[in-house]
Amino acid sequence: MSAPLSASELSGVFSQPAPDRYTFFLTEATLQDKVWTLKGAGGFVTFSDEEGRDCFPFWPAPEFAEALANDDWSDCEAEPLALAVFMERWLTGMTRDGRLVAVFPAPDGSCIVMDPQTLLQDLEEERNQPD
Repeated sequence: MSAPLSASELSGVFSQPAPDRYTFFLTEATLQDKVWTLKGAGGFVTFSDEEGRDCFPFWPAPEFAEALANDDWSDCEAEPLALAVFMERWLTGMTRDGRLVAVFPAPDGSCIVMDPQTLLQDLEEERNQPD
């Protein structure tokens, strides 16, 4: 996915069920060797899940992150994170701090919210897949 996606392509991916977007995220993150989040003047965005736990959202490409840079996040821009840094620092730190990962949130609010250690394991498995 090297070329920017059109609005219809974005909509098509966002309309997929969250588990399908999760698989897409794993594949694209390892192919592109990076993930994307949103960052504004106050830092990286978070939201609370139903139980009040902090969730950090991540996407596989800047266009997906930018599609959610509205309302409370309207001052935010897509921020890339090298996959190695994401895996080694972010996910391990989030595990230590008891925070969760929101993988590939869509405009309708759907996403996979999970323990960062599980995402780390899934990314390691994806990276070790034969070409």
